[in-house]
Amino acid sequence: MERSADGITETTTDPFASIAEFLEEASAALAGDPIAARTCIARAAMLLREVQARHAPASGETAARGNGPGLARWKLNHVMRHVEQHLDGNLRVRDLAKLTGLSPGHFARAFQQSVGVAPRHFLIERRIERAKALMRTTDLTLCEIALASGLSDQAHLSRLFRRHTGTTPNAWRREWRAAEQRAPAFVRSPRILDDPSLRMANVSAG
Repeated sequence: MERSADGITETTTDPFASIAEFLEEASAALAGDPIAARTCIARAAMLLREVQARHAPASGETAARGNGPGLARWKLNHVMRHVEQHLDGNLRVRDLAKLTGLSPGHFARAFQQSVGVAPRHFLIERRIERAKALMRTTDLTLCEIALASGLSDQAHLSRLFRRHTGTTPNAWRREWRAAEQRAPAFVRSPRILDDPSLRMANVSAG
């Protein structure tokens, strides 16, 4: 994990080492500062989810080989890259199916076999995660975050967010920022993650 004058950043070539360091920091802080320990664990969990998302194609290939006709790895990689690059746009299952040369129905079945969720649900989950990342790392309004996450407006974001997290975007953002303020500097998140799409969103808002 790289360290800067402001503390620890999350831009590292070895995310598993970063996760291990977060958990070690949490263990050390557990007795004296439970809030810092909880924040460290939250950072580790967040990074682990990001790593899982990035490596979904590899795990999907394994599932496909072991359990049935999933997508070929190169097709799944192609779809995943397209989703991440166009998450702020209108992604439709039939458009993703065209990338693989399959019919929408065949693609949906193969995708679910490989990834474990239906493509429509996967897209919603990725949009929610993008919204969370933007709320953590930028000062964009919820309306701007909704559009950057491929949702029609703030109400659309709020409805999906509450359904998937049990809370509203505003409440989630306030809780995250409160935890950030309580956390020591070495576990605070950088303002911009190592994600070109997030950097672009922040620049366009400036």
